[in-house]
Amino acid sequence: MFLIHVSGFAIFGEQFFNSINDFDHINNALPPLKAKILGGDETAFTRLYELFYKRLYGFSLSLVKVSDIANEVVEDVFMKLWTNRSLLENVENLSVYLYIAVKNQSLNRLSAKAKEWMVSGLDDLEMDVALISADPYTHTITNEMLRRVNTAIEQLPPRCKMIFKLVREDGLKYKDVAAILNISVNTIDVQMATAVKRISTALGISKNIPQQQSIKKS
Repeated sequence: MFLIHVSGFAIFGEQFFNSINDFDHINNALPPLKAKILGGDETAFTRLYELFYKRLYGFSLSLVKVSDIANEVVEDVFMKLWTNRSLLENVENLSVYLYIAVKNQSLNRLSAKAKEWMVSGLDDLEMDVALISADPYTHTITNEMLRRVNTAIEQLPPRCKMIFKLVREDGLKYKDVAAILNISVNTIDVQMATAVKRISTALGISKNIPQQQSIKKS
């Protein structure tokens, strides 16, 4: 993970940019949920929907830009998943499968030009990233620092911002984001390094920052 020291204390990426512990819990819950859904368990399907709806809706919204359409996209993806649940037998990574399905369905709602933007690397697409708020249990940064971080995030290039959101906010691994966006893991690494560097610069701590690469690459 990236580790930044400020005034004698450390800020860990996962704590600073919203905890992803809940996503680790989700990943652990997916295998049994998948098995139950394959067996026609509606309760398990509802649980899967509850776990992923918000994340998938935000991802779709970043592409289609219209709330109602983003909601329809996610609803349609889950409807098709339930109807064709027997196909889950061949799905190795359910979270990646859902993100890719939402991406494809969202692109189907876009114009041909927007699809060209997506294929060319997302550089012409904008994305909203939820503003970061201080962890009530870890008051390690001031309101002014939060303001600087939020500003730095909003000023990231569109593709960089999207990757940053999927990794830091949605808790996805580098390899999963690469599969979802159809880009290389190296590209994810470069874009995340760019994001962290810009945020560090905004905090005035761009020099002499000890950093460790995140294990989320694997």
